[in-house]
Amino acid sequence: MKSILFGILVLFACSSFADCVIFESIFDELPSGWHNNRWTFNNPGAKAQHYSAGENWDADLSSYLGAPQVYYFVPDGADSVVVHIVHVLSAATDEGGAGGQFWISSTTIGGGLIYDEYVFWYSSITDSDPIVYSIIDPPDGTYIGFYFYAYASAASYEWASVNWKIHSIVVTAYGSAMELQSGTWAGIKSAF
Repeated sequence: MKSILFGILVLFACSSFADCVIFESIFDELPSGWHNNRWTFNNPGAKAQHYSAGENWDADLSSYLGAPQVYYFVPDGADSVVVHIVHVLSAATDEGGAGGQFWISSTTIGGGLIYDEYVFWYSSITDSDPIVYSIIDPPDGTYIGFYFYAYASAASYEWASVNWKIHSIVVTAYGSAMELQSGTWAGIKSAF
């Protein structure tokens, strides 16, 4: 119920401005409805950290894996969406693999997949540059979801380590023609 009310508020706010924040989090806790496997939360940030010796380890944090799936609505009329993530990734290995990956998945009202795209994929690196990704001209009825994946993989007599902290994510829609359609509002009201 809270997420539906939040969605209504976001849609109303987006109808009044030339840009609006679709989703934001400092990951001081698991966002509502998200799936978590091995990430820890503190203020601020979500962290996946592991040293692997002769083993495979992974951690995922997702809005759309597992039930319930959480996708965020992109207001109709948006001409672009910008995803901005502040993070620090440190991944190292002698012979194995270690790193972090970030995907964006997009769907429509009927559930048809628009794309499922790697945005960030680094292995054996230290990186603190913000992840900035733009979606240009999303079709009306677009919803987007997010997936973070950290891993450390080492065979016998090998080691790998990963330390990835996601400080924040802000997803903003831009466009001068964004508005809440009357049919959409009727659909929201009928859901109650």
